[in-house]
Amino acid sequence: MGRTIPSFRLACMAEELRWRKFRSLLSKSDRKKFDAMFSTCRLYNSASANAARPIVLECIIMSIILNDFKRLTELMKKTNNKKTLTQDQSNEIR
Repeated sequence: MGRTIPSFRLACMAEELRWRKFRSLLSKSDRKKFDAMFSTCRLYNSASANAARPIVLECIIMSIILNDFKRLTELMKKTNNKKTLTQDQSNEIR
């Protein structure tokens, strides 16, 4: 029995090909960032495939947003920890 829809991985690759024209118009440094951003969706292939969303771009965008949110919260946590350490050290000096 054949599949009724392509695998998410293949659908994601096809979507990436649809964005080739846009990518080609970016500066060289932006192209690298665009490629890195688009590759983020591969981290969530399993979740995206199981979501069975008819619009592949929705899963791609949600994967990118989720990954960026995770990175942002990690950076915020590190920043808060550094602030706390700095405040503790300044309180000890006083």
